[in-house]
Amino acid sequence: MSGDPWNRDEQEQEEWENINKLLRQHGLRPVFLDNPEDSRNSAEKTLMDKQSSQAIRYALKTLVEETERQRKIVRGLIEDNHQLRDELRLERSRASRQEQRANDLDILLENIKHKICQLEDQSISSASQQHHQVKELQKDHLVIQAKYHQQSEMLREKEETIARLEKELNRRSMEEEEHMAAQKKCSVSFANRLQELPWISRFVV
Repeated sequence: MSGDPWNRDEQEQEEWENINKLLRQHGLRPVFLDNPEDSRNSAEKTLMDKQSSQAIRYALKTLVEETERQRKIVRGLIEDNHQLRDELRLERSRASRQEQRANDLDILLENIKHKICQLEDQSISSASQQHHQVKELQKDHLVIQAKYHQQSEMLREKEETIARLEKELNRRSMEEEEHMAAQKKCSVSFANRLQELPWISRFVV
């Protein structure tokens, strides 16, 4: 099938034109139909009936469409591959940032652990110091408590002495009052007796 196209059935020619368009779009040479009665260069021509022509058109159309479909699939795979590469690059970047964050958190965690150890050491030292201070305070408490008991005992003794002296003072005051009352009574009695004497009465008058 080569040479100048000849006037066949319009539907068949239209189908071949559509096939040739598909062939040209894919960089393939188109198919030309010649008049079978033209005997020039018959060795380079291929004769086929209408049914064979239709089968070849169907085969070419199917082949071209399948090729186009495969190209679309390959193009889609290439685009998917580019997209996957972009996503992989993005995920690697995210993973790198996350790894950096993890390293930063690990350093921060180590610093916190070190700070906790320092605080524990300080707490132990402070607890030891506080324990020593408590011991000293307990010792001071015992000393002060002993002094308090001593002072309390001395105060009790003083209070007992004061009570005894007050009792003694009251007793002596009562004795003194009784003595003065008795003395006064004696004086009155003596004065009354003197007045009863005649020679004393003259002096008294």
